[in-house]
Amino acid sequence: MLTVYRTVKARYSDQPLATEGARLFGGRWNPKGFPLLYTTSSPALALVESLVHQPRVKYEKLPGLMLFTLRVPDEVTSFPIESLPAYWQEESYERTQWLLRDWLTRPSTLVAAVPSVVVPMSCNYLIHPAHPRFREIEILRQEDFPVERRLWRDEGLPPEAA
Repeated sequence: MLTVYRTVKARYSDQPLATEGARLFGGRWNPKGFPLLYTTSSPALALVESLVHQPRVKYEKLPGLMLFTLRVPDEVTSFPIESLPAYWQEESYERTQWLLRDWLTRPSTLVAAVPSVVVPMSCNYLIHPAHPRFREIEILRQEDFPVERRLWRDEGLPPEAA
């Protein structure tokens, strides 16, 4: 079994395995229409991945986060950095959303391991809800995940972000 971590905004903490947001909006590794559960290899990486996607607001307006520790079957397809094209870290997701096309359309394993863009020597784990073993995911722990004030710089924000 593999232990992975996922942050969820507190207001959605009753849906820790929801993939609807990824299906509706897409992400780095999936186009719209393909649901995925984005998880990470450590709580620290889960926090960094969450912070990089937060809107630029004052610290006090950051949404509350919950950290979920999950246990998943350890069938993993790996996509190491060496196998990815040079553009895999681009800020725009347009070219990266179909890099995992075969796995997205026919998930032979429950989990795909990909490098993190923000911490490339660490791993994100994408979990495919269409795989039959998705229902075997266990929630081991759920806890508040406060953001340390020093990690968030809000000086110089435009007045509308205040």
